[in-house]
Amino acid sequence: MDKEDRIKQFRESMKCCFPYRLRANTVLRLDSVNFFTAPASINHHGAYSGALFDHSLTVMGLLLDYTEKLNLQWSRPESPYIVGMFHDLCKCGNYTLKGDKWEYNRNQILPGHGEKSVIMYQQMFGQLTTEEIACIRWHMGAFDDKENWEYYSRAVFQFPNVLYTHTADMAAAHIVGV
Repeated sequence: MDKEDRIKQFRESMKCCFPYRLRANTVLRLDSVNFFTAPASINHHGAYSGALFDHSLTVMGLLLDYTEKLNLQWSRPESPYIVGMFHDLCKCGNYTLKGDKWEYNRNQILPGHGEKSVIMYQQMFGQLTTEEIACIRWHMGAFDDKENWEYYSRAVFQFPNVLYTHTADMAAAHIVGV
């Protein structure tokens, strides 16, 4: 799949969240930060060009599947789309292409993972619900720093979809392999 195929899939899958006019603008913003071409990582799952989108699409699909099969309740219907598609928005700008190889970008000004994704989403597209913020912030689950585990547990208790977001992320990375 190439960048144009990924953009087409994005437009189709995100109809519920962004009206057509806004969807075109959204694609331009995401393309400007390499969302459709960046790897998901350079040393782990999805270490290839375009894998960030592939991984995000897979997480979104898994969340939608869990929502349907487990009757998950979200604060708004578009939440599993938004959380799944943008949980790793922080990886935009994490890597730069040097020739034909991706390298870690050491010139970033925002560190972090979940928090950075929340910040980037809200700068690009506007407000998230508190549940969406919690799901995106804590999608790494126990892979977050140990001193944060109590906060993660509280988030799961208040918003059970945090756990399902983490599960979808792990399934996409470690079972599907993207």
